[in-house]
Formats: sequence, C-alpha cells, structure tokens
Amino acid sequence: MDYFPLVERFLSICLSCELANVPPGRLTVAESPLRLKREMSYGYIRVLWWLQLNDGRSVLSVPPGEHTALCRSVEGLDDPLQLSEEEALTTLRDPMTPLLAHAELPPVDRALTDRNFACHGGLLRRHHCGECICLVDDSIPPAEGLRLPTHCFPDGIAYGIVADHRVVSVAYAHRTGVMADQIADLGVETAPAYRRRGYAKTVVSAVVEEITRRGGEAYYCCRPDNHASAATPASVGFVPLGASLILHAPWEEVK
Repeated sequence: MDYFPLVERFLSICLSCELANVPPGRLTVAESPLRLKREMSYGYIRVLWWLQLNDGRSVLSVPPGEHTALCRSVEGLDDPLQLSEEEALTTLRDPMTPLLAHAELPPVDRALTDRNFACHGGLLRRHHCGECICLVDDSIPPAEGLRLPTHCFPDGIAYGIVADHRVVSVAYAHRTGVMADQIADLGVETAPAYRRRGYAKTVVSAVVEEITRRGGEAYYCCRPDNHASAATPASVGFVPLGASLILHAPWEEVK
C-alpha cells in the first residue's frame, strides 16, 4: 500500500488531529475551532469533516463542544458513505444548529460526500493531449462554461489547455494556506463543449508533475457518483485514499 506522508500531514492539520496517532478500527473525534472558520480558496465553512481512510483509520472533526452529540449521531456507522447526502444532512445538522447560531454563522445547508485520492512522483503518469500551458493570468479568456482559477494567479499552480483561442480545460492547486508548497489540493474543470478529449487528464497530470518535481504530493476529491471525474485521477496515477463527508455552511451569508 502506498504511503503519502505529506498528504497525511496536510490532512492532520486540516482536521486538527494527528493521523499518525489514530488507531484503525474505531472512530476518533477531534474538536477543532477550524470547523467554524472559512478556509482559504473555498467559499464555505467545513462545519463537520468526517474522513475514513482505507486502512481503517477514521476521524470526525467537529466544532468545540460538539463531541458527545455528534458521536451519538454517527453511532453504529463505519463509513461516511453509508449515509446519503440527504440522510447526513438530516442526521448531523441538528446538533450544529444552536452552536452556529451562537457563533453568528449561517446554518448548514448541504452535506457533501467524496472519494479521496492521492499521488506522488513515483505513481505519476503524464498525459499530453492538446496545447497545455502554465497559466499565470487571465490574458487568455475561458471558453463558455469554464471559470479561470484567478485566485491562483500569478504565483499558484495552474495549467490550462488552449483551443480556439480560449482556455477550455484547467487544473489547479487550491490556495488553502496549508502546506501550499508541498501539497496540490486539486481542482479541475473542463468546458462542456470540450469534454472527453483527454484534456482533464493532461492538465491534472501537469499540476501533479510540478508539485512532485518540488518534492510534494497531490490530493484529489470527487463525488462518489461522478465516475468520469474518478477516472481522471486513476488515469494519472492517483490511488484511492479514503472517503469523506463534509457539512457545508455558506460563508457568503455571514454578516
């Protein structure tokens, strides 16, 4: 089984729980003030973050004071994907509501489930479809239905495919503020008219190549039912790491 020490350290910081000390086979709960704060590069707050690694380690990261109530809510569950997103929202939201109101934060509005993947330089398989360039600004406009990762310009890691004088596919490392020089927390997007051409594989592999050339590792998440999105990391060399469940509170509604 591949080991990803940098990804593990990255997740330990994000969850406020040292994964190296988490025993497999039972749930570890970590209370963290990070669950009430917006993370860089994301427009929401991860009010709850449940990560289940494939080696049996499981961490539930919750706001301070929520240990007992949320443990009762997930009692008997072994995997965050046992719950549908609708069930997770119904089961886990209620214990959060008074706390978020007291903190003057908006209520949880969504539950998000993901498959998690990781890659290091020894696994990377580079792809070369289309004209792939490093993006440092928005001088080349995006194709219809595509957003440029402007938060990565000019110093972040972002690669795009250029076709018809437009950026048609892009992959980038989120600016999370956590181990940004060592971990590429990947985002990828392709304009609808340019999908199924291998562009996503190419730009993702370009981002992974850059971060691994620096001695880093890459991390990627996608929805469990998005089979096309899951095929992209597999083709580049990513291997399954685990699964996660996140309760989402919208930052933009904070006053």
